[in-house]
Amino acid sequence: MTFRNPVIRGAAGDDHGDPFIVKYLDSYFLYHTGETSGRRGVSVHRSANLVDWVFQGYALEAADWGWAWSDLWAPEVVYERGVFYMYVSATRRRSGRRRSRWEAGAGDDNARHVGVARATSPLGPFQWDERPLVDSWSIDGHPFRDDDGTLWLFYNTRNEHTCYVDGTPGTAIVADRLLAPDTLALRPRPAIGPSQRWERNREGDFYWNEAPYVLKRRGTYYLMYSGGHFRDDTYGIGLARAPTTVGPWTKLDDNPIVAGTADIAGPGHHSFVFGLDAASRYAVYHGYVPGDTGRKVHLDRMRWLGDRPLLIGPTHVDQPRPPAPVYDDAVPHWVAETWARGSWIDVHGRRFELEPTDVWHQVEVEHSQGRTTTRVGGVLRASYPAPRRPARPRSAGDCETGPTTVSTCGTDSGLRDLPRAEHVRVALGRFDADRARAGRPRRRHRPHRRHGGRVAGRPRPVPARGADDASRGRDDRGRGGRRRSDGHGRRGVRAGVDAEVARAETAPPPLRSVIFRTSASACATTWSML
Repeated sequence: MTFRNPVIRGAAGDDHGDPFIVKYLDSYFLYHTGETSGRRGVSVHRSANLVDWVFQGYALEAADWGWAWSDLWAPEVVYERGVFYMYVSATRRRSGRRRSRWEAGAGDDNARHVGVARATSPLGPFQWDERPLVDSWSIDGHPFRDDDGTLWLFYNTRNEHTCYVDGTPGTAIVADRLLAPDTLALRPRPAIGPSQRWERNREGDFYWNEAPYVLKRRGTYYLMYSGGHFRDDTYGIGLARAPTTVGPWTKLDDNPIVAGTADIAGPGHHSFVFGLDAASRYAVYHGYVPGDTGRKVHLDRMRWLGDRPLLIGPTHVDQPRPPAPVYDDAVPHWVAETWARGSWIDVHGRRFELEPTDVWHQVEVEHSQGRTTTRVGGVLRASYPAPRRPARPRSAGDCETGPTTVSTCGTDSGLRDLPRAEHVRVALGRFDADRARAGRPRRRHRPHRRHGGRVAGRPRPVPARGADDASRGRDDRGRGGRRRSDGHGRRGVRAGVDAEVARAETAPPPLRSVIFRTSASACATTWSML
């Protein structure tokens, strides 16, 4: 079975810009900009296979008044504990002045802001927050979740500091911490700005660094962005690397890494999603096809070539459809994904609380290179050595499970791991110092007794491994969120540090500790092999 781009074409002239996909349960939901100017809402399409899409209507409409009156651009959606948060830019109505170069309609180009709308269904209707999230000129908001659960917002900005070296105006990308899905720290840090000639428009009088998307692999952060003008064939995708989310970022000398062809012009504003097998990564992006003035949605495979992402496209010929999951007992590497709703879930003998209990939580497990990792709600919650060929994925718990995928896959030496034990102790030391400054005595540490009754010994250093986004990085699954809170607080972290760090079963602060218990209500279930 094959398919051919574009996967969403529409009628001649229909515009489908800035596509973004989020998976929820057993369906994919694709959002895109309806038009570059005007009051048309954010469209949403639904698919079971990433290829065949059905239009579901408008997930978000322009506001009747205020900051989100027109020009809805670049929607990205994250799912966090029962709520879908849409990050989208919009502007107010222009009044009292002549139309500027960048204004095609009635919207005010000088008043663009990134804001948040929320819903309890991926189809909407999404409801606008009263005020924008960013208080300065901004577009193209991209939320990125790191391994420890911290959330960052990368977005595009324009001011007197975002010019090319020769003074030509342009836009740049900054990053700010999200304290909650709808609250910024308001301390934006510069990421990248105009610095390469290909990033300018055809006339050469304006530069773009926009549409950020961040991946993490083997301890390195990769910022993919779009440069050039989205309305013509100068548009393409560039890449920068950094050791931390706040930089310093270094662009590749051979950018752009994706450029247009005679068959697909101006490819860009991409995002990523895992396919049906929960292992194969795909890029979705917009581009122009010959004879049509509207942007169309394209889908292509993404792989890693050494330590750089490789988008295999843009393509316009037949290619295989995203593969279905396949499980083979002879292959020692596998990934598993399920959705759970209830009080708690136990994965391979490790228990994780689910809060709130009445919504679905995504649980992802990978076994590779003799190690198993578990994520709940996109946050790395456990990483531990495991037999080379463990039993099939299994779970138990006081919960119901939804759609489940299990698939064998290739191995990757960049498997994510929790930080070293000494990093946890440093964080706890800072916590003790804070307590001392506040006049509170340091609590005496006592060994943590696990549910088996055995007292854990001294912690052994946890091998530091790189962070491999290709092995369950999941920062492209569209999930935002706050720091975890299981109700146990930092006291639980201090009390259980020896046992928990030694086995790498929980994440260090800012995450809360995971307390393991037994329960008579536990009901064992085996994850289905598909």
